[in-house]
Amino acid sequence: MSAPVEFGAPGGEDWAAAHPRTSWFDIRPLADGVFLIAEPGHVNNFLVVGDDRAVLLDTGLGVADIRTVAERLAGKPLSVVNSHYHFDHSGGNRLFDEIAIHRAGAEMLAQPAPEGLAEGYMAYTQRLIEEWQGYKQLDDAYFHLVTAETLIRPLPEGFDPAGYRIVPTTATTLLDDGDQIDLGGRVLEVMHTPGHSPDSICLFDERNGLLFGGDTINTGPIYAQLEDSDVEAFARSTRRLAGLGDSVDRVFVCHFMRVDNPPGLLTEIADGFERLVDGSAPFRDNADCLGYPVREACFDRFSIFVAGVNGGTRV
Repeated sequence: MSAPVEFGAPGGEDWAAAHPRTSWFDIRPLADGVFLIAEPGHVNNFLVVGDDRAVLLDTGLGVADIRTVAERLAGKPLSVVNSHYHFDHSGGNRLFDEIAIHRAGAEMLAQPAPEGLAEGYMAYTQRLIEEWQGYKQLDDAYFHLVTAETLIRPLPEGFDPAGYRIVPTTATTLLDDGDQIDLGGRVLEVMHTPGHSPDSICLFDERNGLLFGGDTINTGPIYAQLEDSDVEAFARSTRRLAGLGDSVDRVFVCHFMRVDNPPGLLTEIADGFERLVDGSAPFRDNADCLGYPVREACFDRFSIFVAGVNGGTRV
């Protein structure tokens, strides 16, 4: 096990407990030296702390200062690893000096975002906040599933959605499959898992049995409908993760509210993708967060989006 963070000062679990909601972020310890810095309803980012340094896996949308939060928690030198180049995982990169990404994503990370993407996502955010009100009312009346951690936040005070921009950034380190990120007392293995995007990776802390699934593993719709998604590659990647077997105890995912999952989810998702490939998965019509039509294959604990009649979403 990695040495515990020195709680209290300059960072650590005491600070996380005292600041569970810094207006925009949900901050929670998940394991020894592992913290969730979530943007509920949008994306889950993970801070992993070793004896010598820390890594922030993804920087979220970039609508709030994730660097200050992560540095306060880590209390030691901090760098960024992007699970892939998409804007909701790299939006805060501009706040950091050291950024690592799989080499297949470096060029896309440095390119301007597609026209209209920022505006489209802010429109989705407004719909999410509006629809949340009705969901919360139903939950208060009947179900009582919502907790303080899963509350949808309004956009941060002083943030102007009309001024939201997705800023290209330059990677300082290129990653390859099998690379070892040594944090001191804790090693994260880079697993290249293309499918959602060509550069998608997972990070595996084998010593502690923790798998950080990026956008390869999820508990809601898994996005395989994008222009650069590849369902057959997705099937190979998810089967590879399922093959980790008993070496995985917990699976952390980057979207939706079921952040912490049992390892059996890996096999379920691999089986689901194989059903997509062999044509036996049932579909229904749906739309993704930007309103593009998709076909959705639904399974017990997740679903998979694939391109609808008009093709994939450009993200």
